[in-house]
Amino acid sequence: MSDERGEKVRFGRAQKFQLSPAGVEAMEAYSLMIKEAQSGLGRAQFDAARTEWGAPRKLAPEDGLFLVEFGEGDRTIPEAVRNLDGCGTTAKEVKAAVERLLALGMLRPVPAEPPPPVAPPRRYW
Repeated sequence: MSDERGEKVRFGRAQKFQLSPAGVEAMEAYSLMIKEAQSGLGRAQFDAARTEWGAPRKLAPEDGLFLVEFGEGDRTIPEAVRNLDGCGTTAKEVKAAVERLLALGMLRPVPAEPPPPVAPPRRYW
């Protein structure tokens, strides 16, 4: 993701991400598409359905997997990598997908929690 000056925005390892309203809609449409594709005739039909799902949203067919992962709750990139490890997804692919989904407005960073208030200094009278 880039800011207005074209510089790449970097997030810390502890930065969590969540779906935006557009991301929630895309994830729900993806889940519906998966259910409909299960009654299909094979992998080719499934791949065609994923492409058809992603095209109007400017999403790659594999982005549905990432939307579902972040739809489960607020996640950091390392958490998503760990959870998607069984799918054969690499850390580089997850980072690229997060940047792409942020740029498309499907994901948004979770605001950091404010630090706890500082206790007043103790006074010894």
